[in-house]
Parts: sequence; C-alpha cells; structure tokens
Amino acid sequence: MTGQLNNYSGLTPISPISISTPGLANSIASQNLAGKSAATASNLITFLPPYLEHIKAERSLSLNTVISYQRDLTFFTSWFKLEQQNGRISSAVGTMPTRGEVLRYLSSLKAKGQQPASVTRMLASLRGWFGWLKDMHLIEKDPLEHFENPHRIKKLPQVLTTAEVSLLFAVSSTAREKAILELMYGCGLRVSELVGLNLSDLNIAQGYIKCFGKGSKERIVPVGKEAISALAIYRNEIEDLKNAKIKQALEEREASIGKPRKRGRPRKEIAIAAVSGKKNDARSRRPIKEEPLFKDEQGQRLSRLVVWQIVKRLSQKAGIKKSISPHTLRHSFATHLLENGADLRAVQELLGHANLVTTQLYTHVSRAHLKSAYTQAQLNFGVGL
Repeated sequence: MTGQLNNYSGLTPISPISISTPGLANSIASQNLAGKSAATASNLITFLPPYLEHIKAERSLSLNTVISYQRDLTFFTSWFKLEQQNGRISSAVGTMPTRGEVLRYLSSLKAKGQQPASVTRMLASLRGWFGWLKDMHLIEKDPLEHFENPHRIKKLPQVLTTAEVSLLFAVSSTAREKAILELMYGCGLRVSELVGLNLSDLNIAQGYIKCFGKGSKERIVPVGKEAISALAIYRNEIEDLKNAKIKQALEEREASIGKPRKRGRPRKEIAIAAVSGKKNDARSRRPIKEEPLFKDEQGQRLSRLVVWQIVKRLSQKAGIKKSISPHTLRHSFATHLLENGADLRAVQELLGHANLVTTQLYTHVSRAHLKSAYTQAQLNFGVGL
C-alpha cells in the first residue's frame, strides 16, 4: 500500500470510469485541427477516456494499471486547472501545461511526502499521455519530450527466512489460508494472479496452474505436492459447503409446498433449477461465467485487500517482527530457490519476469547463493585442462 498516491487535500477520491469508447481515438485523430492545438486545459480531461481505451486495448495493460493511470492523470488535470484558476502559475487559463509546470507539480508531490516510486510512476503516466496526445495531433508540443527519468535507487526486497515461513504455515488455521500461502510462497504468484484464479485454471492431475500476470500474459506454473494437498482439501471443503447449501434449499422448497405463496414478484431459485436440470433458454444463451477459486463470505471473488489482511494477521499471530505483505512471499519464493541452487533463467520463467535484470535483484538478497556460486567456480578451475 505504501508508495501509492493518496487522496491529498483539494482532490476527491477517484472511482474507476467505464472505458467503453471504441473507435473514439481514431475519430479524434481524423478531426480537422486547422493548424491549432485541439487540447486545452478546459477539455484536456475529455481526452482521458480514449487514452485509457488505447492503453487497455492496444497496449494490453492490466485493469489495475489502467486504473492507476486514470487516478494519476485525473489528479494532475485537477491540480493544473485549480492552479490556473487561482493564478498561481504563469500559463493563461485555457493553455496547455509547460514542462516547468509539470515539474512543479512533481515537486509538490515530493513536498507532500510522496515516495520516489510514486513520483516516478506519475511521471511515467504523464509522459505516456502527452506522447499519445502529440501522436494524435491533439497538442503541438510534448512538454516531457526528451525528459530523462530521475535515477531511482533500487531497494532490496524484504524476504522471510525458511523458519519464518514455517511459522506462517503453522499458525494458519483454515484450508483457504493454507491454500493461499501455498500458492503465493510455493508458486511465487502475485496477489493479483492469486485472486484472479478460476477453478478451471487448476490442473491437479498434471500438477500445474494457469495464471495471468501483468499485461494479461498467460503463465503456466508448476505446483508442488504440498500445494496440491492444500488445494485438494480446500476444494473438498468448497464442495461440501456447496452441497450443504443445495440441500438446505431443497428442504426449504419441500417445506413450502402446499403453503399459500406470498403475493409479489416470484423468487428466482437458481440453485434449485440447477439441481432439477431445468434450463432457462435466455439464461443458457449467456456466456458461462468462470467460478473463482477463492471466494469471500458473500460468495464473491476474493479481493487483494482481504489477502493482504490475511497475511498481516498471520504474521502478527506468528510473532514475525518484519513488516510483510503478500508480495513478500513471492520475494521469499525467488530468494529461497536461488539459495538452493535454482538456475536464474528458470526463476525468471517461474516469476513471469519479462527482463532477466529484474530477477537478478534477488541474487543481491541471497549472499549465501553468491558464496556458493563462487565456491563452485573455484572447484571447477583447471578441470579438464
């Protein structure tokens, strides 16, 4: 949660907008701009939905990334409009922001305590948007063209020891908790990949799961024996709960037979219809909705926040002093693999990293792995000469 842009003073919370404007970007580009910039501060916000459509449909960015871009750019346009109206910037009302004004906005974020990673992400959001506006001939000049990204210091990820991981598993009490821990630590899944899993993504017989990572990239991940066992227990628990609900619904229906029905709109007994084999023609023509693997108490897909709360609660129960998150288990998964001699390329494939440089960060975490590699290299010196 740290490092994300928060709702600071003067701005209102942003809710995800509906991105359903097909063809709008092309129609905007085909407008006759008569040699004049089409985008001004007053209508700049109106070009946000087609840009979000562009990055979602053409660049295949994930929904979470699209929402983050939307939040960042809405904050900026709100700030810029307010600064113009109050006369705190030199640009006249209705003109486009200059490079100096964009830098002033980024400086204000830093002054308000935003983390460097958040400021860098805001810069990336603005750079992408201004570049798209220029490509679509909506602005004449990109204020961030040829602007270099600030040097970002990479922090080593927080990892757990094998003893701390064992404590987490020891204090987990439900089948769902154990299955969640096994998939995040045993398979190295991101929390978004975990909550996005459907029952159809599991192939227990073959020992793998199918998940969708960043940019909706499909990845096949092997599942260990412990994870398979935890998933089997969890799925049996789900089936027992489902059968109990169906049985209760049947008993309630049988008990209501012969009683006068209440006036009003009849209830839709979906579970009863499914058991009796009755099909609604209109309903049968609808696309089949995938059933989530992990559900909350209301039967809805489990949210990332709930997973974060589960990990936090278990870490406190286990007495772990480190501040951990679900991603800490993914970091620990990669680090422990390298410590036990796994190949760096193999770890890259398991994590779904597009660049090997990202995976190499874990070699700095595991000094034991570096020492082992050095010792092995020394033993091989002169062999075969």
